[in-house]
Amino acid sequence: MNNKLSKKDITKLSQNPNAENRTVAAQKVASLYKSASLSGQAMQLAEDIFRILIQDVELKVREALSESLKNSKNLPQDIVTNLINDIDSVSIPFIKYYADLSDDDIKSIIDSQNFNKQKAVAMRANLSEDVSHYIAEKCTEDVVGILVSNESADIKERTYDVIIGRFPESETIKKNMVYRSELPVSIVEKIVHTLSDELLKHLVLAHSLPNDIACNIVEQVKEKTTLKISEEYSSDKKIEELIHELYTSNRLTSSLVVRAICMGDLKFFEYALVYLSNTPIMEVRKILFSSSMDFMIRNLLRKAYIPKSMFPAVFSALKIIKEMRLDYKKNDSKSFMHKVIERILSYGSAGDDLSEEDVNYLISKIC
Repeated sequence: MNNKLSKKDITKLSQNPNAENRTVAAQKVASLYKSASLSGQAMQLAEDIFRILIQDVELKVREALSESLKNSKNLPQDIVTNLINDIDSVSIPFIKYYADLSDDDIKSIIDSQNFNKQKAVAMRANLSEDVSHYIAEKCTEDVVGILVSNESADIKERTYDVIIGRFPESETIKKNMVYRSELPVSIVEKIVHTLSDELLKHLVLAHSLPNDIACNIVEQVKEKTTLKISEEYSSDKKIEELIHELYTSNRLTSSLVVRAICMGDLKFFEYALVYLSNTPIMEVRKILFSSSMDFMIRNLLRKAYIPKSMFPAVFSALKIIKEMRLDYKKNDSKSFMHKVIERILSYGSAGDDLSEEDVNYLISKIC
């Protein structure tokens, strides 16, 4: 299409001002306006034409105008406001691409509670840190997920904290965080224990993490894989064979053993204690399930070289198993683990000497 507005166009528009001719006129005037080749008087005239066209009753005329003006600059505020406040098919392309929207304009769109317009905002290039934070505080999970996937958006640690606090269970948001090209190490530390094996692997491969964090992630993946193998075994013999293999290869670590009991894998835990403490299986079971014999359990854990810092997690898991009278499903490990975490969190409120740092450490070891 020839982008120049000709005398023929003007004649056609005056003789037959139908929607098609008005649309063509809108596109051509907008093209001239974007070229910045108009004089001051012609620029004013073009803007007056836009003011008429944004009130056009024909939707396709307003849609064409929005599409044509989305890459313009320095439009008068009244035209900007009208385009933003129009129906979605008119406003969304403009909201998504018009570069000269102010932060106040963008916040007013967010405050409008129009979901589609909020999504268009979250897709904008080069969102400021202030706008990113505003979206994180105000918008739904879907919109915030789009924000996190927007590589050009400026997202600082305080904003990530808000997002994690509002949507701790969102797999989409976790994935979008992990797949960003840059993610603060402090945020990695906060979400690492909640990630799937797939996301943990990507985190290690795609991000330059400190060695201690990277090694911890790799170890977590290995432990989860080992326990998945254990879940497939039902007989004591199979479990004992697995424990023997882990023990002889120096892979029967304290964190693996504690993770097992916190997932409800009692047999794995029992046989691990057999090997680590050199205590017969019947004696281990007697100690673990004797009433009011916590000191014996502590002694058993010490003999197995389980760190004292992990005792609360072990006792939480054992108490839940006893309360449920072993009426739990081993394949429902995630639900069981959540119960253990809830029990650990209750330690502080019960007056036990367990700091926030201790709680975070334990949760990182069992998730």
